Amino acid sequence: MTEQTPKVLKLKTLSPPSFQLMPFWPDNIEAWFCYAEADFSEHGVIDTRAQFLAVVKALPREFNRYVTPSMFTSDVSDPYEILKRSILKRGDLTDRQRLDQLFNNIDLQHGSATDMLQRMREVIGLRTFDEGLFKQLFLSKLPQQVQAVLVSFQNNGLDELAASADRILEITKPSTTEVFSVKERPHTTQNDITDLCHTLTRYLSLRTDRKRSRTPRRSISRKRSVSRPRETDNPDWCWYHNQYGKLSRNCRKPCNFPNTKPTDSKNNSGNFQAGTR
Repeated sequence: MTEQTPKVLKLKTLSPPSFQLMPFWPDNIEAWFCYAEADFSEHGVIDTRAQFLAVVKALPREFNRYVTPSMFTSDVSDPYEILKRSILKRGDLTDRQRLDQLFNNIDLQHGSATDMLQRMREVIGLRTFDEGLFKQLFLSKLPQQVQAVLVSFQNNGLDELAASADRILEITKPSTTEVFSVKERPHTTQNDITDLCHTLTRYLSLRTDRKRSRTPRRSISRKRSVSRPRETDNPDWCWYHNQYGKLSRNCRKPCNFPNTKPTDSKNNSGNFQAGTR
């Protein structure tokens, strides 16, 4: 432990060159390093660690993953050459290899949708790629249920779609146990979702129709009950006399309505006809 600390501190106290390298060229990495080394020679920068620090400062954010912690220790004798070879190896990919990485080697198995989009952009670099095709390729790598939600927002920008996908994945995370990848996806399709929506729509429409068909009957029943002649309910009278009073043509025991004679309740249709006892 006591030996490693001075090694790290020695490198940290080394200052990068006072001049600044030109902006990095992701589409022509080898040529950029040639110009960088010409600048080193012109300004007399021969220390490999100073060259390493100058390149690290010039790298764009998407290339930072090629810089490893071990390069910042004096255990690595030539960090500049190691970093240079690592970046050039990435830049030697052919267009066919880049497409192969896009289609087969990048998925949502690890990380977020935003991270996946960033990795896809790193493979493309500054090369021209059809934006619509790139967007469709990105969406195709998302889980099926996420695609179903985002299908209505395909006109949004890629960064916005990736952020929305991350929110959807976060919401559905507790119910999602499988690992999503291009080769392993649920078999649910957009047609399945559409059929389910149609089924729910028909079910709700059927319930609404049934509710409407019952509504007039209840209103008619209420109107009839209001139109019937009623007197004050008397607990000593039967239902017929409480409903129709003197107009009742039926009576059921026990009933103390004056001058009544119990009759068969099957003849209750007579209650709707006016008459005298």
